[in-house]
Amino acid sequence: MKIGGNKMKIERLIAIVMMLLERDVISAQEFADLFKVTKRTILRDMDTLALANIPVYALRGSHGGYGLMPAYKFDKRLLSVTDLENILIALNGFQSLMLNDDIKATLEKIRSMIPHEITQKSVSISFQQWSGRTEIAEMMDALQHAIKSQYLVKFTYIDVDGSKIRQTVEPYQLQAKETRWYLQGYVLEKQAFLTYKISRITNVKQLSTKFTQRKFKTKRQLAKTYFPFPNIPIKVKIDATVRDQFVERYGAKVLSEIDNQHYYAEITVPYHEFGYRYLAGFGSHIKVIGPPDFVENYQRFLKQVLSEYDK
Repeated sequence: MKIGGNKMKIERLIAIVMMLLERDVISAQEFADLFKVTKRTILRDMDTLALANIPVYALRGSHGGYGLMPAYKFDKRLLSVTDLENILIALNGFQSLMLNDDIKATLEKIRSMIPHEITQKSVSISFQQWSGRTEIAEMMDALQHAIKSQYLVKFTYIDVDGSKIRQTVEPYQLQAKETRWYLQGYVLEKQAFLTYKISRITNVKQLSTKFTQRKFKTKRQLAKTYFPFPNIPIKVKIDATVRDQFVERYGAKVLSEIDNQHYYAEITVPYHEFGYRYLAGFGSHIKVIGPPDFVENYQRFLKQVLSEYDK
């Protein structure tokens, strides 16, 4: 995130002051790396802060850098260290969904406000991510820009059956659910609010036409879209090796222990290929017990998969 321009310079200056309020000394190189600018730019920033009567001082030597005069460092925080740590942990979880440069900068800003010895012990941040998430992050940046500036977008949506449809949408909100991102918007072709899974969107184009926001209720629209297929209660037998995945998704209450290595689980899944694919993802670590009609359809699905290897 190369921060340039007057607006971005102001944001960078604010971030620098926030970090200096909480740390004794920070090197120009660390600032330059964080904001993706040159050390010369950071030196100019320090001059700007000094002209604004913010008491910045320079410390020379191998451990040198910039700091704020102690008298300027009165407590400006409304949050405790624990509060900040909890926020950082939460953001660290969301960065697995979408980690762009803005989120990296936010994580670093918050981490800088927590005493170093605490973050070393309890908080770890990794900026590694899959290449697919980079593509999604870029798409979400484009959608977020359209949301803020209220421009129509046009994109191709690929549904669960593989069908493609080109839609014109008034984008309203990006929503995170579990490990996935969704876009909520008003679809002109359907004259209705719908929720789209971001990973199924392709060929996003921001149009030059602006729109006036309509009234829409987030929770109502989410409820309609997150469960597009009828759910069915089923009983499965699982290995202990996948127990944690069922606890995370459904809670321990759905499990009953058979022996040290196996459990019964009573869960609900979509009565659709989407549900079959979810169960098949556990491989031989799961066996569907009932109801009989679901077992029959699930077996048919598995046979179709295996038949691809007989061709």
